[in-house]
Amino acid sequence: MSAAVTSSTALPQSASGLGDTRLARFLRDSADGSPRLALHAALMFAGFAVVFLLMQVDERMLAGANVWHKPAKFFFSVGTQFITIAWALSLVPVALRTLRSVRWAVNAMIIAGWGEMAYIVFRAARGEASHFNQETLFAQAAYALMGMGALLMMLTAGWIGFVIWRNRGSDLWREAAGLGLMLSTVLVIPVAFYLGGHVGGHWVGGQPTDANGLPVFLWSTTGGDLRIPHFAASHAMQAVPFAALSGRRSVVFLIALAMALVTAALFAQAVMGIPLFRL
Repeated sequence: MSAAVTSSTALPQSASGLGDTRLARFLRDSADGSPRLALHAALMFAGFAVVFLLMQVDERMLAGANVWHKPAKFFFSVGTQFITIAWALSLVPVALRTLRSVRWAVNAMIIAGWGEMAYIVFRAARGEASHFNQETLFAQAAYALMGMGALLMMLTAGWIGFVIWRNRGSDLWREAAGLGLMLSTVLVIPVAFYLGGHVGGHWVGGQPTDANGLPVFLWSTTGGDLRIPHFAASHAMQAVPFAALSGRRSVVFLIALAMALVTAALFAQAVMGIPLFRL
């Protein structure tokens, strides 16, 4: 496939009709780029809505947070990854979207995402931890499988990013989308490996509880928190393409560099046991 082939997305264009908002175009492009990923993104967001409602009626707590807080966070995060990649695929011709390697990557990502969510919801329903749970042989095996699933989700995202990047031609949007997916993969994997093997969970120093964490995110305010660099690394795949709204390649690469440096700085801060904000 020639790298000179170009495509366009409706996202950076001005509205072409009544009600044709940028969000509507983004959703339409996502459904066109990968109907399967777009569908499962919608289902993930529906799952988020369900567990968010459960948070309002189920008052059980785990490590200082509502038992449904983690499922809500993960439903939203996985749904965001799915819809981002679906949109990115809309930037390339159909021949590239339907490559066997891309189709396999999409399917593997969906299976891994739902496998992870099923286990997280299962544990939340029982009022038990899904992550860092080593209490039984089953818990140890399930935690290892979750780690493998998370790795698979990022490797498939990186592969799709590489396919888009390789066929970027002179299209800034393709370049930004491909770069963002590859950068996220490169940044997430080492942070996630350190996080997954860290004794004591995501807390580094401070109080091992989310009870006094930052609003919404629950990041520690008394010590380091490895979830913070993981968050920054994960969302490079949105930040870099967003920079393409500037229409300048230099801005795209500047944001990519900034995301890498910010992730590294946040990781160092967390490892040293320093909170992002001390309240």
